[in-house]
Amino acid sequence: MIELYGSPTPSTYTIAIMLEEVGLNYSVFPIKKNNSEQLELEFLKQTPNNIFPVILDREGPDNKPLVIFEPSAILLYLAEKSGQLMPIKSFEKFDVLQWLLFENSKIGPTLGNTKHFMYHAPEEVPYAVKRFNNEAKRIFSIIENQLSENDYIAGDYSIADIATYPWIKEYERYGLTDEQVPSICAWLSKLDDRSAVHRGFEALVNLKD
Repeated sequence: MIELYGSPTPSTYTIAIMLEEVGLNYSVFPIKKNNSEQLELEFLKQTPNNIFPVILDREGPDNKPLVIFEPSAILLYLAEKSGQLMPIKSFEKFDVLQWLLFENSKIGPTLGNTKHFMYHAPEEVPYAVKRFNNEAKRIFSIIENQLSENDYIAGDYSIADIATYPWIKEYERYGLTDEQVPSICAWLSKLDDRSAVHRGFEALVNLKD
């Protein structure tokens, strides 16, 4: 059994979707932001960043419990454990890896900061809004270009798509219209039709305040 600790954020949705896609048994444990008591859970002392999502696989390697933090590391672990959604051949594997790391280093951080300064900052910071929104639009243009020539982010459906999907799904919040990102919209529609994607979102929907 895998225990998923997190709140309804794009990163946690990513892990729930992956768990549904590969058919591993799991339970969700809600974590509230700024809840220091939750951070005192014994196993979370093994997660230096104290940022969620985190998984605890009670049947990890050598049948020993294993804690993993950071969404991309979790996705890679689940792909290896299940033997799914990560190519074996080097060319295809590194294509998926580079897009997974692009999400990890650019998409998530940039869109997270953009959304923060646009909607949640305690005071308006015009420079930050402009800077991050411009970078967000640049990132969307990169994804749009990639999907204009490919059905999925990197060859076949993979962890690269799963990592990217919950972030890109909110494109309208960054001032973009369907007409500006038609390839992204077509890709989102394909993922929206996947039953595992629906189940992954449903697993977390009740965790919202």
